[in-house]
Amino acid sequence: MKKVLLTSTALVAFAGAAAAEVTVSGWAEMGVAGGSDITTQFFQDVDVDFTMSGETDNGLTFGANVDLDEAGGLGSNFNNQGVDIFLSGEFGTVTLGDTDGALDWAIQGLDTWGDPGSIDDSETAHWGWQDVWLDGTYDGQILRYDYTYEDFGFAVSIEQDDRSDFALDQADEDRFDYNWAIGAKYSGQVGPGTLMGGIGYQQADFGAVSFGLTDLQVQDLAEQIADLDQDQIDELEQIFGYDRNSATADQITVALGENTSVWAISGGYQMDNGFSFGGIYSDWSGDNLDKGSYWGVGAGYAFDAFSIHANYGEHNFEYDGGGELDTTGWGAAAGYDLGGGLSILAGYGWSQVDLSGPAGGKLKSDFDTFSFGLSMSF
Repeated sequence: MKKVLLTSTALVAFAGAAAAEVTVSGWAEMGVAGGSDITTQFFQDVDVDFTMSGETDNGLTFGANVDLDEAGGLGSNFNNQGVDIFLSGEFGTVTLGDTDGALDWAIQGLDTWGDPGSIDDSETAHWGWQDVWLDGTYDGQILRYDYTYEDFGFAVSIEQDDRSDFALDQADEDRFDYNWAIGAKYSGQVGPGTLMGGIGYQQADFGAVSFGLTDLQVQDLAEQIADLDQDQIDELEQIFGYDRNSATADQITVALGENTSVWAISGGYQMDNGFSFGGIYSDWSGDNLDKGSYWGVGAGYAFDAFSIHANYGEHNFEYDGGGELDTTGWGAAAGYDLGGGLSILAGYGWSQVDLSGPAGGKLKSDFDTFSFGLSMSF
């Protein structure tokens, strides 16, 4: 979920800097969560974030962000997940690390439109949701430059294939070109509210889109696969990367192939009276695809301490030579702000997937998740 954090601050002075600041913030969640394949059970989650920032005598600002929930590579200088470092001035901002690529930076997600969040992200974890694009195709370490002037913003980013020469020789592969992206966005007062829009493009030498499976879906798909002939089974496994013999078969992957790209556009309106609404459209391409697309819409309303939100989206990927994956999903969330950083949250998400192969193999499954509890920000 998107969280607004209250912070405690330590100020530190050191030579060569006008000011330095270390901020510690965090959140905790508790409640219950369940779904169509999950026993309703207790849920808890805690995270702590560190933000370090400073300013030089001539006005340059610099800093780093560490998210302990995601910082699994703190011992590595080349693959720091959950960490990003930035330098900012009149020239713009340069960020390196676990940060958004330019396309993701520019596009407003459906949760922008009034989503209060939920303790387990049920309203955004369904298969009608899309917010990853091609970031993370290589090691997830992204270099982004962005510049904002008044209501407009612009960004470019790259991610590199940093495999060693030895690894490339062993795999008999050439090094992939940069995964690069470009994006632009707008946010300005128009009439009784704020108009927002974004557009971007991203390209990589290869790419994939993955969808997670719940335990019930794994069981459901395994039972359906048992009724297919061997050619149909092999075909679906080859196209969608689902191995029925694997005990950890917990996702379906759409391999987009080489020369992968995606462009996306988003827009919406946040009204001063509490209503907000918006949408996203994206088009995907790759050597393995005949066509691919995603679209989604979201809306929300906030009044006093209450807020509600709903969203809906669909994916469609058609393979070159046959085979198709369609996913549909919707989510809803409601929240009540008790003040002081404490909120009551409820969320729900529903998903459906349809797969078909050129040899006639077909699979279909649906599932839902829900949660209810308290969110605390510090």
